[in-house]
Amino acid sequence: MKIKLFTIILLILTFSCGNAETKLDENNLCDLSNGERVEDGWSGNDKGDNFCNSCECMSGNLVCTEMACQIDTPEPTPEPTPIKKNSSGEMKYNHPKITGEVEEVGSLIDELATATSNSENKFTIFIKALELTGMDEEITSLKEMTILVPPDNVFLSKFNEANLNNLITDIDLLTQIIKSHLLPYEFKEKNMKKFSHLDTFTGSLKIEVINKKIVINEGIYVTSADNEVTNGFFHIIDSIIMPEEDIYGSQSNNSSEDIKLITLSEIIEKNLLVDNLVRGDVEYNFSPDFTLKIQLNNDGNYSGKFLCNNIFGTYNLSEEGYLKINQGGSTKMFCIPPDDNVEMNTQEIWEFLLNEDIEIFSSDDNINIYFRSSSGYLSLKEN
Repeated sequence: MKIKLFTIILLILTFSCGNAETKLDENNLCDLSNGERVEDGWSGNDKGDNFCNSCECMSGNLVCTEMACQIDTPEPTPEPTPIKKNSSGEMKYNHPKITGEVEEVGSLIDELATATSNSENKFTIFIKALELTGMDEEITSLKEMTILVPPDNVFLSKFNEANLNNLITDIDLLTQIIKSHLLPYEFKEKNMKKFSHLDTFTGSLKIEVINKKIVINEGIYVTSADNEVTNGFFHIIDSIIMPEEDIYGSQSNNSSEDIKLITLSEIIEKNLLVDNLVRGDVEYNFSPDFTLKIQLNNDGNYSGKFLCNNIFGTYNLSEEGYLKINQGGSTKMFCIPPDDNVEMNTQEIWEFLLNEDIEIFSSDDNINIYFRSSSGYLSLKEN
């Protein structure tokens, strides 16, 4: 038993001292690191690579009897971050959590007040308007919203002192002005660029992108975008959006009638005859003999008469619900209108229909149908 134990210990301790290559010959000699050969039973120092302070030649093998130093144990390789499977079976790494303070945003009033104190833009007039009308609380109660905010210098450039004082005391008008700037959904600037029109709480805004910049209603620019508040965003603009005037007012014979938004299905298959067209400050009137007759069918097609030409084409509804009439064909007949004005005025109708996104309204008595766009409206009667 003792012999076996000694043999095991011998095997554990036996290795080459330093860089010496041990050799076993008939004389049981051992080679040292310096080239010297020693006899069996020799003991001494053969450091070589400083592994041993003391070696002993035993049966042709150099045996280390005293270690000079410990061999450095390499650091264990760290285990990779555990991997988990999500519900879909996809492998996901556990990323470290980001620690630190997250900047909190406040309400619209709070953020406008902060901007007023920390930037060149001041918003004291708009803040006062929000508070006087109670719109500050109404806006805060909305789940999500976007509002376009003109700074003080815009108000001061548009209104003189007397008019501004009158505006501040006209709560109804002030409320309508604020609602003309208020959108019922969250829109970052990049998302606004995807739409041709965006609805506010009082009407619709025309949206264009020119040189990668948003242009609202053909002349209003966003000067600072994506300012975050608790329930949405506000964008600073360089003008004031006034509420849409009653386009059926002084220029129309129907000023006393109430106008209501209707669905497309309410005019399907009706033979509509244009009575007059209002575009900006210009009003065009037509006689029944020389005007546009049009009928929208249930299958997305339209037909009618344009001057003395029979017309036909297609229409569709945009995602926002606007009627879009597409360029169609005609019989290309030659006809002579009674005068140049009739031809030019009728051409105005056609350009209006082909180039505008149209909302459909009717009067309370359903006698008149109105095709309204951002530039004006067509008044039609059932033929």
